[in-house]
Amino acid sequence: MTTSIFNVTNWEEVFTIEKKIAHAVATYSVTGDLEGEMSVDYSIFYLDYNEVDSHQSSSSFKGFNIFTGKIGNQSGSFALIDQGSFIKNEYEATVEIIEGTGTGDFKAISGKGTYHPTSEGMELLLTIEME
Repeated sequence: MTTSIFNVTNWEEVFTIEKKIAHAVATYSVTGDLEGEMSVDYSIFYLDYNEVDSHQSSSSFKGFNIFTGKIGNQSGSFALIDQGSFIKNEYEATVEIIEGTGTGDFKAISGKGTYHPTSEGMELLLTIEME
């Protein structure tokens, strides 16, 4: 299992339907067992949107994520499905590598994982298999 931390370097979000459905594009820096950058395109449904502090909102999200970088001495990119929820201050999120999306040394990569907030950023725990 790999362990990495990712932090937001860019976040752009706009509502597409009232204060319920939003579209967000984000970029994250990644350090740890994975080193590089992730670019994500999210659809977010807000169960309860807090206009004063959006971090206090409740939401469900799903997105597609591209990781570009290194794992050890191997490099390339791969795509993940990223989905989860943030409801009543409880964060739940999973990722799954989309098989067949790997480039470079990651052509035969697969795997699944979870992530959760820590004081250092989001901690990504990812079980990876490479042929």
